[in-house]
Amino acid sequence: MAMRNRSLISLAGGAVGVVGLGFGLAYACGAPPFDEERGEIKGSAVCKTLGASGGAADVLRKVLPGESSYSFDDQVMHRRVDDADRTYETACFVNGGGKMLLSATAEMVGYDKAEEWVRDVVANASAPSDVTSFQAGDKAVASERIAAIYVPCRDKGPREHLSVVVELKRRGGATDAEVREGLSSLARGAALFAHRQAMCDAPAKVAG
Repeated sequence: MAMRNRSLISLAGGAVGVVGLGFGLAYACGAPPFDEERGEIKGSAVCKTLGASGGAADVLRKVLPGESSYSFDDQVMHRRVDDADRTYETACFVNGGGKMLLSATAEMVGYDKAEEWVRDVVANASAPSDVTSFQAGDKAVASERIAAIYVPCRDKGPREHLSVVVELKRRGGATDAEVREGLSSLARGAALFAHRQAMCDAPAKVAG
């Protein structure tokens, strides 16, 4: 009888362990009911510097990890006020769960060669071998961590560009291809916004 009781206790303990493991996996994967805890990302709350808010919100819902709430910090450090002004700088920071999840920056820069720009913007986010080119601006690259576009801005005088960089600090459950496509989409929206706001006179070469 004692042997049978020990067997029943062992079986019960095993069942509890399996149930606990199932709940743990469901939580990690964001399966119901745990995905109900995820905060909402409203288009009206998304940084204006990311461009079209509706499309940006859709991308962010896909690429960001699930958090109970999200906050957006939109900063305009330097506005370009006329043709003689050679400064433009903005930044957007997306936070959730006490962590930075994504950053997007735009600034006016001057490089002799686009390859030098690529080396600088990619250095802190991805290995050069991880990035691939996509069609936008004079040069555009993306990986599962970063998307960046070198956007023509000044056509008169020094041929300066806007450097638009979107970097994913923490990712959700999207595939590598989805993340790369999402970051590229965010970079395009941010590039078009920056090109308008910086009063650029050179064609952006970025599709809307």
